[in-house]
Amino acid sequence: MQGPEKPKSAGRFGHIWDAPHKPLFLLSFVWALIAIMWWPLGVQFGLPAPAFEYPVLWHAHELIFGTVGAAVGGYLLTALPSWTKQAPAGGTTLKIVVLLWVLARFATAISGYLPPALTIATNSGYFLWLAGYLFFQITRARVFRKIGFCGALVALGLADALLLNAAMSRQPEVGLSIARAAILVIAIMMTVIASRAIPAFTQNWLRRAGNKNISIPIAPISRILALCCLGLALVLSLAQRPYESGVALIGAAFLLLWNARQWWLVSTLSNPLLVAMHLAYLWLPIGLAAMGLGRLFPGVYPEADAIHAITIGAMSGLIMAIAGRAAALRQNGEMRAGKGFVFGTVAIWGTTWIRLAAPVFPAHSAEIVALAAATWGTGWAVYIAGFARVLKTPAVRPVLSGGKFGVESEIVTQAESGGGDETR
Repeated sequence: MQGPEKPKSAGRFGHIWDAPHKPLFLLSFVWALIAIMWWPLGVQFGLPAPAFEYPVLWHAHELIFGTVGAAVGGYLLTALPSWTKQAPAGGTTLKIVVLLWVLARFATAISGYLPPALTIATNSGYFLWLAGYLFFQITRARVFRKIGFCGALVALGLADALLLNAAMSRQPEVGLSIARAAILVIAIMMTVIASRAIPAFTQNWLRRAGNKNISIPIAPISRILALCCLGLALVLSLAQRPYESGVALIGAAFLLLWNARQWWLVSTLSNPLLVAMHLAYLWLPIGLAAMGLGRLFPGVYPEADAIHAITIGAMSGLIMAIAGRAAALRQNGEMRAGKGFVFGTVAIWGTTWIRLAAPVFPAHSAEIVALAAATWGTGWAVYIAGFARVLKTPAVRPVLSGGKFGVESEIVTQAESGGGDETR
């Protein structure tokens, strides 16, 4: 039997520009670590706070538009070749994307010393440039069904600008409302991608394991209804209708759980790469339901805390779960999770529970938040160490999937049509 594939190394990070996922995923991970280590944890130990008018807004902005923004860019640029049948972005194109993202982080951290227009333009520029590049490639290849991702990127760019403007106008509550709206945009993107990718990857693995006749349904009706509820919740949130948007969020949560009921979660417990995706996705309906209940009954559990089920559990969990597939060891077409992946995903799962416990024990909330931040940082540090190996070796394609069951398996169509697989 052959051992795990070990592509020839090009030295320290010699292949970082081989594929879009390498620099962008790495930036996402590193910023997830730095942002929390800086605020709130680092400030408690004497580090100067970011030169941003409201540190809590900087915290929300950088995790949403920095960490998630880089991961979204890495994923979409990785998926793009399977949609357009063209070569992946690289060279100057990829370096421009990375440069825009890095400039945005610097501009936000020192925004107190910069003209507001420069900070806003730098941050929105990343999303708008990425949207423009995807739009050009998608329309040229005439795969118009993917055009919605361009719209989502434009929405994130607009939300980024509005949040920064609110912060600079000394309107923190408006800024936090915009941050929550941006989270719903990302929740829609996660639903579109994960609700096809997870059953597709699971079905393929189960078939390769011997369950040749298994078929995991995509359940398009409940999926579409869930997306409609999320869209409605977003519109109602922007219209400042908390009660109605809360009902829509709870409806979306129920539909997402119903959609996932036949995904064979228990059967994936022996596969860390798959179970991490399933469990991260599970945080999405939990978080949406908690947000909805927080709007209906604000005195029971604060929405500001409930939202961490989505930002830590679902967003960070899915970033780790999907990106971890790119760093997986490959053996005879099978993908094997490394120790860094397992430790990191378990740590993020634990971080979510710890952070959600903060309002339950108000007398110790500060200590609980600090513990959550420390657990988060440890998890990401170990995860990054495990991911670093892919920066030293040539890109292995397909990036996010292993061998497929059968030559003409329907899994290919299912994964690609939902963005779950990226190339063949």
